[in-house]
Amino acid sequence: MSNNVSLVGTRSYFVEDAAFCKVGREWNGIWNPRNNPTGQNALYYRTDNSGSKAILHMLDGTLELEAGKIYFIPAFSVLYSEIDGEMEKYYIHFHSDLVDFGLQRHLLERCCTDADNMTKALFDTVVENYDKKTAAAERKVCGAMEILLADILENFELKTSDVEKFRPVLEFIEEHYREKITVGQLAKILNISTMYFSNAFKAAFHVSPKQYILCKRLLESQILLARTDLSVREIAEKVGFENENYFSEFFSAKVGISALKFRNKTKKSTQN
Repeated sequence: MSNNVSLVGTRSYFVEDAAFCKVGREWNGIWNPRNNPTGQNALYYRTDNSGSKAILHMLDGTLELEAGKIYFIPAFSVLYSEIDGEMEKYYIHFHSDLVDFGLQRHLLERCCTDADNMTKALFDTVVENYDKKTAAAERKVCGAMEILLADILENFELKTSDVEKFRPVLEFIEEHYREKITVGQLAKILNISTMYFSNAFKAAFHVSPKQYILCKRLLESQILLARTDLSVREIAEKVGFENENYFSEFFSAKVGISALKFRNKTKKSTQN
């Protein structure tokens, strides 16, 4: 059950699950819907001081979860997790229509902030109210999510002017990522040269325009693999890859397993 939370401006968050729990070595392994439901972002807050190491192996590096910090984990950015003991943590699984969250997949170093004396109460508020269908509960979840994400969004928005400058390009990619897009087309949207555009985009978002488009296609393919019975060939075509072989090679290189193995693992973990 989800609670549709509409926040400041056009922000929308859809909270699917939230809880406080203790995990141990069962947390080791391929990242799947048991760890983080299909296609959802997560907020983590580790509360214990056991000293155990909990590590997320991401598409673009590794992330060690430390006590006393809040982490934003982008959807489908984790390959597998490992822990050498136990940890206690809060989690919130949610998705959003914010373009900005798609960008955060490439900015992992900015997806963490320090907890404070309000953090536990805010997570408790979401845990206790996210599945209640009342106006009061929705307002409580709305306020708590906005505060929990405020510092993370602020960290991400250190270059707010860059985000706003490129927003027409980001929105164009969201709408047309299935089609063949050239860097020249994107540069034309801002009326700047192709070379200047490429350098400025990478400086702002730590990824080239081409890689950003490919990662967008990868994310959509993961969602389709987990949620539909479309063939790999059909999915490759649907998300904009030129052929199945190129898609399969790119998917395996980025995710670490083949598209079919990814589907089997996500389907199996959903059924267990």
